[in-house]
Amino acid sequence: MKKIGFVHSVAKIGGAERVSQMLMDGLDPKRFTPFLFCPTEGDLTQWAKSKGIDYQILPMQQPSAKHPFATLSQVLIWRKFLTKQNIQILHTADPYCTRAILIAAKLSGVKVLCHFHFPFSESQLAWLFNRLPTPTAFVFCSQDLSDDVGGKLKRVLANPDLHTIHNGVDTEKYQPKAKPSSPDIHIGIIANLQERKGHLDFINMASILMPEHDNLIFHVIGGDILEQPRQPLLEAKVKALGLSEKFVFHGQVPDVLNELNALDIVVCASHEEAFPIAILEAMAMQKAIVSTNVNGIPEALEQELSGLMVAPHAPQALATQVKRLILDEGLRQKLAENAKKRVSDNFGLTVFLSKFEDLYERI
Repeated sequence: MKKIGFVHSVAKIGGAERVSQMLMDGLDPKRFTPFLFCPTEGDLTQWAKSKGIDYQILPMQQPSAKHPFATLSQVLIWRKFLTKQNIQILHTADPYCTRAILIAAKLSGVKVLCHFHFPFSESQLAWLFNRLPTPTAFVFCSQDLSDDVGGKLKRVLANPDLHTIHNGVDTEKYQPKAKPSSPDIHIGIIANLQERKGHLDFINMASILMPEHDNLIFHVIGGDILEQPRQPLLEAKVKALGLSEKFVFHGQVPDVLNELNALDIVVCASHEEAFPIAILEAMAMQKAIVSTNVNGIPEALEQELSGLMVAPHAPQALATQVKRLILDEGLRQKLAENAKKRVSDNFGLTVFLSKFEDLYERI
């Protein structure tokens, strides 16, 4: 029995946290025991508690030569706990929490699997990993991310062990349900409120569509997960465009299934992505999707078959493709059905779990 510690920089639930939830909840209990580490209490720790998964709140400050005593204190706290709990692998959700625990993991003989969910520059990677123990392995949620960040890691580190495992989705859980008949068309974006997620483009897209289509309702599903107060900025933009009555800001929700089921069209306006779990969930819920064609998204969607894709930073292009779906219900249904089949065939939970279980065994 191997004990896998999942390490997160935040206890709010976003895409990376949903990936860890699938793993913690789905790993073979005869072979693996999950354990969660967070720096604070939050939705993620409450979820773990509800599932009977042990968790621990531990500090995750970055090691620094300028603060040697604080760094040493954190290393000793982590080393003591890792040894006591007999943690064998730490699966870290991002490079920042990876950097915070590398010294303690090395001293404890614990393997570290660093999971990348978004791009990093070479200078960032050099700061993150230079002069520290090298993680045992790196895993990327898309081939595009592996090619990009993995190539940079090879220039920063000697012989990093690189793996690609696409995100997955529980297609049994994400099943579309019948909705009440309504003349309104509900269009949503599902993403935490980071600038790179393209919410302003989504809002500008709405302003382009509204003069010709007054039966549209726009939903912003997601919160300030990184504690960047962007919701007031977005709400002010909506108000300035006179669209407040047409927008619903849902904030951070622990489970997007109900909100997602209510949508007719899902829009991903991201400027930069890896392989967003929100798109897989929308595909599983049989939704028509319009997305930017950045990074790993074309590895999930097929243009004109299971989704429509446009260049980033282009609200007019988003509006043009969304308008096609507003006017053509047949196209909307075809894309949605194809999306459901594609995600079931290629990104189901069983394949996702087995790939990680094999990687844990190899590590």
